[in-house]
Amino acid sequence: MSHRRTRHARSLLPFAFIAIQPVVTAAPAAADAVVRATYETGERSSGLSGIGLAGCCTHSLKVDGGLPRTGNYSLRADLKYGDPAVSGGPRAESDTVNIAATRFQSGQTSWYGFSVYVPSTWQDDDTAEDIIFQWHRTKSSCDDPNRSPAMFLEVLPPTSTSASRLRLRVNSDPVLCDHQDNGSANLTKTGHDLAPLTTGAWHDFVFQVDWEHTKTGFIKVWHQTGKAMGWTQVLNAQQVANTYNDAAGTFGYLKWGIYKPAWRQGATAVTERVVWHDNVAVAADSATGFQDVDPTE
Repeated sequence: MSHRRTRHARSLLPFAFIAIQPVVTAAPAAADAVVRATYETGERSSGLSGIGLAGCCTHSLKVDGGLPRTGNYSLRADLKYGDPAVSGGPRAESDTVNIAATRFQSGQTSWYGFSVYVPSTWQDDDTAEDIIFQWHRTKSSCDDPNRSPAMFLEVLPPTSTSASRLRLRVNSDPVLCDHQDNGSANLTKTGHDLAPLTTGAWHDFVFQVDWEHTKTGFIKVWHQTGKAMGWTQVLNAQQVANTYNDAAGTFGYLKWGIYKPAWRQGATAVTERVVWHDNVAVAADSATGFQDVDPTE
């Protein structure tokens, strides 16, 4: 059986990435993904018990039969300025907090795959970011309630020196309960530009993450678009911290959709954000991890 990842990867200008093919074995492993939300059931939960839905209104989260990445359906997230806050903020998101198989902790390695569609009608929004995928953490008694996710994928608007782009933000802290005791004195924030923003196209991602709160982990990311097929490794960050040293019983989980932090303070240059997600998958670390979560299979 042939796989798209065996094709030669293409360079993504203007970013100077090295095209590195993931070392994987032949598969039939897509069915072995721990969790795969394809939306082919026609339900917002994709038929998965435990999927959470955070949306204020009937327009917030809808299964869409007009724009699938594969199959017949995807999930459309629609956030309008002025929508009532959900979980303390302007968001239209799904989550896996109640699906134990998707949870992660420091010391664990996992694979993730998903596709996200950014429409051609997407408008730049000054300096305001849009968050479209998150690796969040549950809270414990010693956590800051307003703490950022361990990692999140955001759309950044253009600047005088760069075009609109997709960036991975990483937050880590090696000190237990640091957010309460020391005002986040040891918090480290890093950013990685993954790809230019191509609108009117599906962006496919595969992540392999070794979760660590000390500088012993790694983050590997592969990307392609529906307009330029061919996987390119766009990040290979080694010896990095990528999560928090949290109290026992806490864990990480996934969130996807649209979250607009700036709207907590007031209006920005745009009044609506719409994105689509499809084929969200999580798998345990293995030699077939890439195939397990490949969002195009």
